[in-house]
Amino acid sequence: MNLLKIEADSSGKVLSRPNRFLVEFVDEAGSVQLAHLHDPGRLPELIYPGNRLLLKSALGVRRKTKWDVLAANSPAGWVFIHSGFHRRLAERLLENGVLADGFTHYKAEVLRGNSRLDFLIAYGSERRLWVEVKGCTLSKDGVALFPDAPTERGRRHILELIEVLREGDDALVVFLVFRQDAKVFSPNEETDPVFSDVLKRAHALGVSVRALKVSYNGSWLSYLGDLPVNL
Repeated sequence: MNLLKIEADSSGKVLSRPNRFLVEFVDEAGSVQLAHLHDPGRLPELIYPGNRLLLKSALGVRRKTKWDVLAANSPAGWVFIHSGFHRRLAERLLENGVLADGFTHYKAEVLRGNSRLDFLIAYGSERRLWVEVKGCTLSKDGVALFPDAPTERGRRHILELIEVLREGDDALVVFLVFRQDAKVFSPNEETDPVFSDVLKRAHALGVSVRALKVSYNGSWLSYLGDLPVNL
């Protein structure tokens, strides 16, 4: 199912990663340029010298870099690593009945406690479903793993979903898995055991957990189906 069209404007090869949000790359003409990276994860298996990137022009935007990194190459294909598009992608999944169906309306980016959750979905006045969306770009031996770096923010969001349940609403956390080589999803206990424990506890209490496999071909983000979740 094609969901969101985001066309790459150019390609390049990684030279270095000066900081979490900046990538130095060689463009198609052989010039050295800088691109903004909208993913704070470690990404060592994707952002390393010589690996290929897909890039989107950011000309006209008042900022230091002229490019955004959209995707990085992997043995199984392109891996989308621009977190700025996660909510728009999730909206397409929602509108196409993948995340939920039968709802009357929804709101995005809703303040809840000390956090801002991605969606509040209403089923008339009878039921409400809170949804938080995370992006997953790490896969090892066919297992998609989240997070790839410790995430206090992610832990806080899951705790907020637990509070949602206690107040009588429903809760769902969705992991968008951008790895075509992934066959199952699991929390990354080795990298962030605290987040993993919180996610398991949330699921045991009634928070739904889904992992949706998404591919990117340089033009389209497409939904490939749900992955089994191993908690």
